[in-house]
Amino acid sequence: MEEENQLNLREEYSSIINSPQDKGRLNPRHVFFPAILAGLSISVIAYFWDITQYGILFASFGSSAFILYVTPNAKQAQLRNILGAYPLAGFFGYLSATYIMPYINFADITFDYAVTGGIAVMLTTLAMLTTRFEHGPAAGAALAFVIKEPDVIAVFLLIGGGITLLIIARILTFMVKEEYELEQAIRHTLHLGETK
Repeated sequence: MEEENQLNLREEYSSIINSPQDKGRLNPRHVFFPAILAGLSISVIAYFWDITQYGILFASFGSSAFILYVTPNAKQAQLRNILGAYPLAGFFGYLSATYIMPYINFADITFDYAVTGGIAVMLTTLAMLTTRFEHGPAAGAALAFVIKEPDVIAVFLLIGGGITLLIIARILTFMVKEEYELEQAIRHTLHLGETK
């Protein structure tokens, strides 16, 4: 089953990058549109969610944007995985930085951060695998809580930013790939029914 999933992902990636006519050449539409849309999505999120205050958290959103636009049918791009993984990352990242790190006291403070960061990623990965909310970039978000002094607002930013990224990615994907009009793409993304 796992080998079949990996083969399907390789084929999906290949079909996105290569045109059906020539497997040796890149299809500009399938290369430039995902790149432009990923950059645009991150710009919008960074502006509305204040990248100057919580910039380190946005690194994981960049990875999520790549997954959403380049492999939109992959397991890691599924709505439930993104909506489930980022809250787990926020919880375990905040927990590790606030409640575990104060008890790790090695002679070298760098080692304190390294151990706490490893624990945050371990707990988040364990939680994602246990709950089946698998989205790799969320593990990076958990690590961000250890690197930058955490606060509860950052947890909500992580959840809100993940939801915002997901909505923007779905709307833009429907507009570019399915050629929906903006209102139709929004309705389809948010399951509001068809326009008349």
